[in-house]
Amino acid sequence: MTHVPKVQTIAKGATPSKLLGGVAVVALLGAFGAPTAAVADTASEIKALKAELKRLEHRLEEQAKTTHQVKNALNSAKSAPDHKGPPPVFVSFKNGLFVETEDKDFNFKVGGRVQVDGGFTSAPSTGSRSNVDFRRARLEVEGKAYKNWYYKFQYDFTGTGSQGIRDAFLAYRAKLLPSEITSEPITFQVGSQYEPFSMETVTSSKHITFIERALPGALAPDRHIGARVGLGDKHWAVQAGVFSTSFGQDKAQNPAATGHQYWDLTTRAIYAPIVEEDKLLHFGGSFMYHKPNDSTAAQDPNNLLPGSGSRDETDILKNTYIVVPSAQALNCSPAYKAATGVALLWTPGYLQNGCLKSSYNYNFEMAATYGPFSVQGEYSGAHYERDAGTALALGNNGGSSLEYSGYYVQGSVFLTGESRAASYKGYDKDWNSPGTFSDIAIKNPLGKGGWGAWEIAARYSELNLNNGGLVDSNYAYLAAVAGNAAQKALANTATLGGREENLTLALNWYPVRGVRLQANWTRAMTLVAPSDKPYLNGQHPSTFLFRTQVFW
Repeated sequence: MTHVPKVQTIAKGATPSKLLGGVAVVALLGAFGAPTAAVADTASEIKALKAELKRLEHRLEEQAKTTHQVKNALNSAKSAPDHKGPPPVFVSFKNGLFVETEDKDFNFKVGGRVQVDGGFTSAPSTGSRSNVDFRRARLEVEGKAYKNWYYKFQYDFTGTGSQGIRDAFLAYRAKLLPSEITSEPITFQVGSQYEPFSMETVTSSKHITFIERALPGALAPDRHIGARVGLGDKHWAVQAGVFSTSFGQDKAQNPAATGHQYWDLTTRAIYAPIVEEDKLLHFGGSFMYHKPNDSTAAQDPNNLLPGSGSRDETDILKNTYIVVPSAQALNCSPAYKAATGVALLWTPGYLQNGCLKSSYNYNFEMAATYGPFSVQGEYSGAHYERDAGTALALGNNGGSSLEYSGYYVQGSVFLTGESRAASYKGYDKDWNSPGTFSDIAIKNPLGKGGWGAWEIAARYSELNLNNGGLVDSNYAYLAAVAGNAAQKALANTATLGGREENLTLALNWYPVRGVRLQANWTRAMTLVAPSDKPYLNGQHPSTFLFRTQVFW
């Protein structure tokens, strides 16, 4: 009896080729005389195999249809004229939230900073006092849209309402000049922004070497609403713009029927012939022309009361030793006075009687770095042109021309070998504030087993708000007012806002990127009191400040 091997049922996942092979084997067995019963069993199995084959063929046809439909949908989406699928994005949480599309046409960054200051001061006439407070607590959003449009909005929660707005601008960047001039785009900016004036002023408070900016900052403009244009590259940059009202310093009333709001025309140019990883040489100059207001109450207190925006390098302690007295406000209005040291009160009707015709400020800057050593310095001046007759008629001294000035020189060294040159930003890296410094590149961060970066620094600064007449002698000035006609005439040419020279020593620790701890000790080496604070004359107050800073 011939043995017929039992044919197994093909598994569900068998392919059509394997099923056909099985059918062929069974057919051959029948052809060579297999028994009838065996043939009958084989026939039933063939029937089952054929049914399974049809089911698999139908399944393959359905899969082919589905694949074809998917391909058609993808091709339609790609060929649609106004439709693009969502592009891949890059997301980073390193020092803030940063999101950018694959083509780099869109991005945004959410960042901020918190600076908590504490300190105490000691002066013989005012006694000792201390304070702890938030110096800054800011959130900001900045980014790019449609490749050429940039934006930034920054709010400081230590302010209130609109006074908390800091940077708030829109910018457009495009390559409009031949590559022989610059390979970088020209930048057009509109909104609230720093006027391009002074290296230290436009450097972010996150990255200045000392806790507070130096005394000459009292002669530099603050943020104002305006428009500017900038161009440059790695080694040079030029910025210029026109500016007016500020969110933080003044509030405009309804415009008068005639007249004009105050405005500034400001420019800054920088040149860095040496820009290397551990070497830097930088020069720069700035100029600001100011046309005063004759229509509304909005004014710039830094301009009409020089020194009012300064806190003598100790902001949270509110030490304002020198300032042009409100009785000698440079617009000559007797109703112009400081309400809280910064905010101004006005009485309508005196605006057209002001004697200030115009003013201009200028600044020269220099910075150099070699390895861990760096030096930096600036000189600032302010010149005011006034109607002397109107000034005297309104009871304001100072004459027709006034001059104020200030300077600082500072040096620092990184004990752990870092270099400030590596953090220098030209126009190619920072078109908003070129010629400044960013955060230090720490060689051995604390989080990786190192000691972080350690820096020691020293600064000497001066601000001179005395002008003409019997300068530097408050008591002589008072005597002249009550003296003979010649003495009074001499005194009428003077404005005595005081003169101050400070020495500051600093120790900075950068444990990891985004964190810095600072300690500053400041002593007034020279203090010539303003005419309304004679008790400060000849004193030498000392201040100690400490800051904990986190930024992202």
